[in-house]
Amino acid sequence: MAASSRSIPRRRRRPVERGTLNRGIYDIAVLFDPTQGNKDSWKPTAPQTTWNRKLLYVFGPATGQPRRQLRSSQVWAGQDEALKRGFLVAVSSMTDSSLNSNRVSMTETLMMMKEHIVDAYGEIRYAMGAGCSGGSINQLTSSSIFPGLLDGIQPSCTYPDSETTGTEVGDCERLVRFYASAAWTGLMASESQTVAQNNAKQAAINGHLDQVGCRSWFNSFIGVARPGNYLPERVGTDGTITTPLPVTNNCTLPASMVYDPVTNPTGARCTPQDHAVSIWGKVPGTTRAPSTRDNVGVVYGLKAFQSGAINAEEFVTLNENVGGADFDLVPTTARSAAPPAGLEIAYRAGIVADARQLAKTPIMDVRGYDESGIHYIWRSFSLRARLDAAGGHGNHVLWRFFGTPPLGSLTPPAASGLTLQSFLAMDKWLAALKADTSSATLEARIVADKPAEAFDFCYLSSDTTFQTKVTDQAQCDVDPGLKPHSSPRQVAGGPITENILKCQLKPFAAADYPGLDTHQLDRLQAVFPDGVCDWTKPGVGQQPALSPLDFTAGPGGAALPTAPVSHAL
Repeated sequence: MAASSRSIPRRRRRPVERGTLNRGIYDIAVLFDPTQGNKDSWKPTAPQTTWNRKLLYVFGPATGQPRRQLRSSQVWAGQDEALKRGFLVAVSSMTDSSLNSNRVSMTETLMMMKEHIVDAYGEIRYAMGAGCSGGSINQLTSSSIFPGLLDGIQPSCTYPDSETTGTEVGDCERLVRFYASAAWTGLMASESQTVAQNNAKQAAINGHLDQVGCRSWFNSFIGVARPGNYLPERVGTDGTITTPLPVTNNCTLPASMVYDPVTNPTGARCTPQDHAVSIWGKVPGTTRAPSTRDNVGVVYGLKAFQSGAINAEEFVTLNENVGGADFDLVPTTARSAAPPAGLEIAYRAGIVADARQLAKTPIMDVRGYDESGIHYIWRSFSLRARLDAAGGHGNHVLWRFFGTPPLGSLTPPAASGLTLQSFLAMDKWLAALKADTSSATLEARIVADKPAEAFDFCYLSSDTTFQTKVTDQAQCDVDPGLKPHSSPRQVAGGPITENILKCQLKPFAAADYPGLDTHQLDRLQAVFPDGVCDWTKPGVGQQPALSPLDFTAGPGGAALPTAPVSHAL
């Protein structure tokens, strides 16, 4: 019986268990009935009937890598609907994306938390995840790194993974700096472009609804990958970049302990990769872990030029001046180049979400509206495109809605009931999957056992009271509050899967750029002496995930041996 069919009377909650595991501070809550004994009488071999043996694991948002032990931002008390239906609810700071950007140790923590729950509370019937933004990253990435730890997931504000999200962050940083440079502002002035015209050109290059999207990335996350102490930068509504905030670092350590290329080159480096140096290793001859950010061969603004949204001179000037960053994320005139070893690890370990792995998990994707922010609708379709490329998206259900503050644009407003509906649908889905003893593959059973209420729909932006579920996806796609846009990398010709961290190159061909004069062609070719991206080919180092990997022997990981088979005595 699915827990959605009954609600357990609440006498009181079991006192929350708080403890530490794998350096994370965790909370566990479940209903407790004092008439069935005291808390010490709860035995894992005979748990109270208040627990239905189901687990809801909640993952925290954002991203970060503090070198300190902190409490989770998630609170079990906010999961009342799950608790009153008999679910056990668990959170840990090491599965909060803002407190741990090491996706492998995050997944390990999830595994250890489940083990502790089994040892202390009893066998788990099934586990489902929930979480927005960075919480969606951790659900999807853990399902790629170690399929089966979560039986079903409910991402909202969805990103498939952190590495490919970082691609857009890096692109937006480059573009925002370029738009603030004399090369662009001078060109806009020479062409007598208005502010509105300038903004429209930026939006076309960025692929977003408007020019604000890349600025939102700049203001929110460009500092997250800085290795040392830095002054946070902010871009204003006029495109001007300032440093209004005090010096900080991503390790949340005293400044004297943190890396500085001159005064403390051996200090703690605070990038996501350095936080997970046991996974990524170090670039030979250095003290730093490899970055996966790369824009060699990327022809920015290509589709904007082809559509006429920007002219030839703007297109060439953009690519001449957008530049890149060095290993300390200091802006450079040269493009950013990622070491091959780091790219291979990202794919092989499942850190870039692998759709073949994700196909083993039911996904309820609840997508809100944040097109001028950072949580873009196209990300859900990027996830779907990866699944389609791997065999189909029958395990992915997408619900779209439009809401503006204070109604709530990222997470569904309570009036819609969407959060509860998603939870109940997933519970029903997993109950059916658990009861399915057929010989079909797991992927096939997931699709076959999908409940009737788990279908794609949207609420149109005009439907402010969430009355009509629209199943015509074409109608959803043209609604201004639901329409997916794209990204700088897609405008440059990249696929919507956006899982190519570093592209393979092909020779520069003048015939690919009609509309450029001879001088402009010479200038553009000079930007790409080794060629431009060939988006018809897999990325450099791109390969199927072999996860879960064993990192006992060191960075890079090794495939696990064949699983042992139990035999009756």
